[in-house]
Amino acid sequence: MLFDNESFETQFEDIGIIIQEHTLGVSKVFRIAFADKRNPLTITKISTSNGKVWTSIPQGRSREAVLIGAIIEDHFKNK
Repeated sequence: MLFDNESFETQFEDIGIIIQEHTLGVSKVFRIAFADKRNPLTITKISTSNGKVWTSIPQGRSREAVLIGAIIEDHFKNK
């Protein structure tokens, strides 16, 4: 089941974005909508042999996932 949690607006590479947090089962996923109308991005943090890393769902936009993941972490640390 998908539950909506927090939503916030911020900037990414001088573009406005809206980040929506969702809970999917026991996992948290984040949907990012871009003001420049590029396709939305869904990301989550996964455990790997190298530790936890941000990844896109589906894979293929890992650069954005890592950079926006850092923005998400900063947002929640400063709450």
